[in-house]
Amino acid sequence: MKGHAPDVLQPCDSLRTIDSLYAPDERNEYFSRFDHETASFCPISALEHIADISLFVLSADVPLPIRIHFETAKNLYAYAWFVYRFYPVAEQQALTSLEFALRERLIEEARRSLSAKKIPEGLGGWLKEALRQGAISNDRFSWQEARAWERARQRAELQQIEEMQRLGHTEIRIDTTNVVPLPEDYEVDWIAIFIKTLPTIRNRYAHGSDNLHDTVSRTFEIVSELINQLFCSA
Repeated sequence: MKGHAPDVLQPCDSLRTIDSLYAPDERNEYFSRFDHETASFCPISALEHIADISLFVLSADVPLPIRIHFETAKNLYAYAWFVYRFYPVAEQQALTSLEFALRERLIEEARRSLSAKKIPEGLGGWLKEALRQGAISNDRFSWQEARAWERARQRAELQQIEEMQRLGHTEIRIDTTNVVPLPEDYEVDWIAIFIKTLPTIRNRYAHGSDNLHDTVSRTFEIVSELINQLFCSA
């Protein structure tokens, strides 16, 4: 924090008192979002914070213990409004929810088809097993279509900027109205990316880390999508 001695425990990182229990962590006040009605950036409110978290919903088809485990992660995320250092704790809990779900969904089939020595271990191993059993797939992610269109628009913008530079112009009006995604825009191997990255994040927290950031919403999106795939019919 600005103006704070580096080796002194600051109030925002200390145990709350009864007087500060409900006070927002000052670090949350540094962030804002664009308000289209006022055409300006406004501080994020507690109401908006909770509304963002409420979007991550597990299907009723997911077993109750797993849904409770994930709701705990969401509550940690919610209470990070008051304790900023709950953000990484919430992310760790969400990733643990995913491993819990993977194990519960896949263990019986894994025991039937694999030897005891080959039963998956860790988040990465269970993600690979989910892929082997066909319990998860790239084409079932809800963001697949939106991400494909985003890649197509980005490619079109880059091509138009390159054309502007080639012609020696200094400005251009970007037009993406006729952009259509190409087959390769849909071919991102999301699961391969998650097998590589999610265990790394999980292990960093499990072994102790001073990592601190509030950008955990993407992890919650990924976890909720994967858990829903595990227990819901395609």
